[in-house]
Amino acid sequence: MAGMVVQMLAQSLPVGLPVVEDYLRRQQLLGDSTYPASLMIRPSYGYNDYSIGSNSEGYVGFGSSRTGNADNQSVPAQINSRGNASGAFVLRAMPLVWKQQYISDHPIMGLNDGAMIPARGYQTLVSGGFFARLGILSLQLMPEFVYAQNLPFDGLPHELNNKVWSVYNSVKNVIDLPDRFGEEPYRKVFWGQSSLRLTYKSLSLGVSNENLWWGPGTKNTLLMTNNAPGFKHITLNTVKPIVTPIGKFEGQIVGGRLDNSGFPGVDSVSLAQHGIRPRQKRDEWRYINAMTVTYEPRWIPGLTLGGVRSFTIYNGSITDNYRTYLPLLEPLLKISVGAPESDTIPSDQIASVFARWVMPESHSEVYLEYGRADHSWDMTDFILEPGHYRAYVLGLRKLVPLVRRKNEYIDIHLEITELGRNLISSLRKANNPAVWYIHGQVRHGYTHNGQILGSGIGTSSNMQSLNISWVKDYKRIGFELHRLAHDEDLWAYMTQNTGYGDYRTHWTDVGGAFVADWNFRNLLVNFKFQTIGSINYKYFYDPIPSDPPFWWDRGPVRYNMHAALSLVYLLSTKKH
Repeated sequence: MAGMVVQMLAQSLPVGLPVVEDYLRRQQLLGDSTYPASLMIRPSYGYNDYSIGSNSEGYVGFGSSRTGNADNQSVPAQINSRGNASGAFVLRAMPLVWKQQYISDHPIMGLNDGAMIPARGYQTLVSGGFFARLGILSLQLMPEFVYAQNLPFDGLPHELNNKVWSVYNSVKNVIDLPDRFGEEPYRKVFWGQSSLRLTYKSLSLGVSNENLWWGPGTKNTLLMTNNAPGFKHITLNTVKPIVTPIGKFEGQIVGGRLDNSGFPGVDSVSLAQHGIRPRQKRDEWRYINAMTVTYEPRWIPGLTLGGVRSFTIYNGSITDNYRTYLPLLEPLLKISVGAPESDTIPSDQIASVFARWVMPESHSEVYLEYGRADHSWDMTDFILEPGHYRAYVLGLRKLVPLVRRKNEYIDIHLEITELGRNLISSLRKANNPAVWYIHGQVRHGYTHNGQILGSGIGTSSNMQSLNISWVKDYKRIGFELHRLAHDEDLWAYMTQNTGYGDYRTHWTDVGGAFVADWNFRNLLVNFKFQTIGSINYKYFYDPIPSDPPFWWDRGPVRYNMHAALSLVYLLSTKKH
């Protein structure tokens, strides 16, 4: 068979690789079992008999020589088993990736674009490299270069009173989320999706800078996404499921370094004009210790259960006490770790549990992730108020087969993310309020290089999204709709404590997008064009009066345009 192939020999399938990741997930809904990983812990890893490639018909395949269900019989997978003998040296090219985007009016949050930054104007990311393996030792080098035009844009309106500005700064002062990454074009080189590993059977130990994605969500997940650049970490993880008599297990534990952006949360000139002097943050990197585990019960096909736990602590607070190196070993209840005395070691915990149920017979899935931003005091506290500082992601997806069109489907996908506080958290008193990704003791928050490690939509934002697409193999054409309510906790603080008490000041985005994925032999193309209407941008409400006046008179709307184009070229090393 003529065609090209790129092998996956324990190298990773990078998180956020356009087109491929979503294709693999859809294949699970269609019952294709040739790729055994749950996709709840990513990056995913290929094995000796798994590959990416294209055949003479231009189809790009990922899988083994074993076929999936009847719908996939016409989709040949590619295999190149040469060079797989134990101890043989293997050298393979990683995909060439070129991502571009343009944002017209103001930065957009939650794009899951890795090392790219929230910025106005043109931005590009270029990545490529190689994978080498000798026996159990492997090196993957895939650095990334980012350039962003980083144009100025309108921030919080100066018309708002000093108290509003003070509250805005107080929130920005306990997390490293700059409004703007400096005043010049942004250029930076990252290690990207690089790693050095020892891999034996199902386990891999190594050092890595790769992005991580833990959990079932596709737009958002609570603790680990590719919203920020990858961070340097030591990792022990599975590269394929561990099969036991009771089911399959996957997992990963990391200890790593989170860096600060070096940019202020709010520009000092604007703060000075409102008589505000921000507190300085500690000039230290943060240590992160995090773990995730998944379990697929043998008796319930398609069900995956899992959990995630993460701790962050300033480098200067690390002591000889094991708890500062492996805080994951602490009990879940605060009373069991000696609180409040334990709070003398400034650290921040976030945890979640999740489930995903894939039902190939109906080509559908349902998933849920539920998280807490702080410990419960004891079991009574947890039973009475399990929703205290909770967040969740809920998703439903179904592929509807098209009559008389083989391998073609309508893909309907709904996802809801809630990070804002509920009534319990609003009424409950706390010395250190645990807004998601914000904690008073670790005042850079749950961030790396100025971006949130978890859900990129913001510290207390809520989002609903609906995608409807035509799909066939790697190809997709469709539309996306979303509603994003920005930082609802910040809105609540401003309306309750500043005299700016107009409850119509929610900053809410409503957007619509055209999306397309396509493949041309070894070239994968992803395109997105969306328009967004930002109602009450930056919480500024100046109603347009109606006649007669009405309470819900519409406020100002700022329109934003986002265009993105990603190209992935799968370099080939052998012709068939």
